[in-house]
Amino acid sequence: MPTLSLCIITKNEEKYLEQCINSVRGIADEIIVVDTGSTDGTKEIAKKFNAKIYDFEWSDSFSAAKNEAISHATKDWILVLDADEVIEEKDLGKIRNAIENPGENAAFALEQRSYINSHFEGAERSNADFKLVKDYPFFISHRLVRLFKNNLGLKFRHRVHELIEDSIREKNLKFPNLDAALHHFGSVKDEKHIQEKTEFYKKLIFKQLEDEPDNARYCYQAARMFLGEGNFTSALKYFESTAKIDQNYRLVFSEIAKIYLQMRDFNRAAEFFKKSIKQKPDDISGYNNLSVSYMMAGRFEDAKKLLEEQVKNHPKNNALLFNYKKAVEQCK
Repeated sequence: MPTLSLCIITKNEEKYLEQCINSVRGIADEIIVVDTGSTDGTKEIAKKFNAKIYDFEWSDSFSAAKNEAISHATKDWILVLDADEVIEEKDLGKIRNAIENPGENAAFALEQRSYINSHFEGAERSNADFKLVKDYPFFISHRLVRLFKNNLGLKFRHRVHELIEDSIREKNLKFPNLDAALHHFGSVKDEKHIQEKTEFYKKLIFKQLEDEPDNARYCYQAARMFLGEGNFTSALKYFESTAKIDQNYRLVFSEIAKIYLQMRDFNRAAEFFKKSIKQKPDDISGYNNLSVSYMMAGRFEDAKKLLEEQVKNHPKNNALLFNYKKAVEQCK
């Protein structure tokens, strides 16, 4: 039977660590905790679970800390969790089955659900029955590789928003999605903690840019950070830098267009939505967003014409139908 190491990095996580370890201890053959300077009861909680605890001097890099943690793992597979994450019991069997029957796969991507209390773009409504998340109405979903074979030389990259995927791709290894969720509570902590975390991440994002100013990922993260602060001018600057480095990076033209929309520069917004559509013609959101920019500029006939074809191709898309109806009403 393949064995599993649970690896966690911590700093002052006494409120969440116990529920994190409790949620997965049934499948973990060893628990590795790398602590970067806790002054609360974090390490005492880890000792209750017979965890192997290692002190590590913080070096402004989440990747460095996580790489330290996985370097101590001695089992066949590694599961990396943040201290404020849990896995529901029903998903533990899926993880066990994955490592017992991996086929040609060297790793698996799990869905991280980061819970939030109010809706914003990209959030999904939470209807889960899981007791720990019932109080949170929305979540943001990301796919992250957190389960992978040991002793393959895999390393996390990036100071913040760290990933191991780059290392996996370099080795041409397979990492399919696994139908299991990481329930993440980092965005529903108290306001003081969230503000401190935001400032901390901001510092690391700028450090990354100092390290590699021509890195599209780092420019994009800086842009998203400024966008979250409502600083459209700085966000636009870094999105434009991203597009200059790599115009195919995510939906960067769409991000630029949305800022122009917020700034009520409808012509520039339409220009960049068109660029986004040209790059990704199968992305329905591009047509929807372009139609909105037309309608905000009073160009209802243009919006109607654009949406007619999309509604024919996607007759069940509620957003398309809503905007098409709105455009038709204004054209009467």
